[in-house]
Amino acid sequence: MEHRCRAGVAAALHGCRHAVALQPGLSPAPTVATMRQAAADGDGRVRPYATHRGAAPLGDRLLAAALGLLAAVALVGLVFPSLLVMISSFNASDLLTFPPQGWSFRWYAAMANNWEVRQAALLSLKVAALVVIIDLLLGVPAAFPLTRARFRARDVLMTFILAPLMLPGLVVGIALLFFYILLGLALSLPLLVISHVVVTLPFIVSMTSARLATMDPTYEEAALNLGASQFQKFVHIVLPQLWPGIAAGAAFAFLLSFDNFAVSLFTASDRLRPLPILLFYLLRYDINPLVSAVSTLEIGLALFVLLVGSRLLGLARVAQLGRRVA
Repeated sequence: MEHRCRAGVAAALHGCRHAVALQPGLSPAPTVATMRQAAADGDGRVRPYATHRGAAPLGDRLLAAALGLLAAVALVGLVFPSLLVMISSFNASDLLTFPPQGWSFRWYAAMANNWEVRQAALLSLKVAALVVIIDLLLGVPAAFPLTRARFRARDVLMTFILAPLMLPGLVVGIALLFFYILLGLALSLPLLVISHVVVTLPFIVSMTSARLATMDPTYEEAALNLGASQFQKFVHIVLPQLWPGIAAGAAFAFLLSFDNFAVSLFTASDRLRPLPILLFYLLRYDINPLVSAVSTLEIGLALFVLLVGSRLLGLARVAQLGRRVA
């Protein structure tokens, strides 16, 4: 009985709507398609009811414009000074001037023949290579329990590892120097490497964890069910999927260690001067285009690592990992 009443009410409502639509002098009720067509044709009477699927909300467009402006300012602030430094390195004058008063490669020859520059560059390369190796040995195994395991201290441990990313480099350098003094340790190459590991390890852990979070463990379970060992599973299943995160983290760690100034300023001894520290002393005592040549060397190495990384991994994949880390 209740079902018949509901059917009767629905039929009555439909009949009323049909009767109103057929009365002379009255227009049919506008449908959604009619309102959209009217909005497209410029009919202002139904424009408030129109929906535009292709148009983004005003807030999103303003946010996109603000981010684009910020990216443009950052690009100008980074690229333009770098170009000035690179151009001034070809200056034929004995003074660091812009625009250059003549063009010459003399300062690159002077850099190649300078014993201090060669030793500083080799030291920076050695430290960066050791730092990346230690980061990989510590960071990749640590990323697995931090991502897949569930234990009480996981969040605390992850925060402790990522803390150097949230602190200024000078603060980290001063804290490490005080810590070494309290332990009675003299500044040396091992301490310099350990100091760089502290500030670069978060990149390996965070990017490897971001990649692990997107991996489907079903493939690993299938490999184990088919008789694969843990080592075979890691080599043939896990490592190929994990490679982009590991490589991106290693590239960032290498560049950060090679160009690190803030931490090296407090943890490098007088006998151990990495390239950024030597550049700082050159700026203090003698301002000439040799400084620009050394800076161009650092810029060129950074660009080389980024180009190789983009070639092997793709910038889109690296950027996607960066967004997941953030």
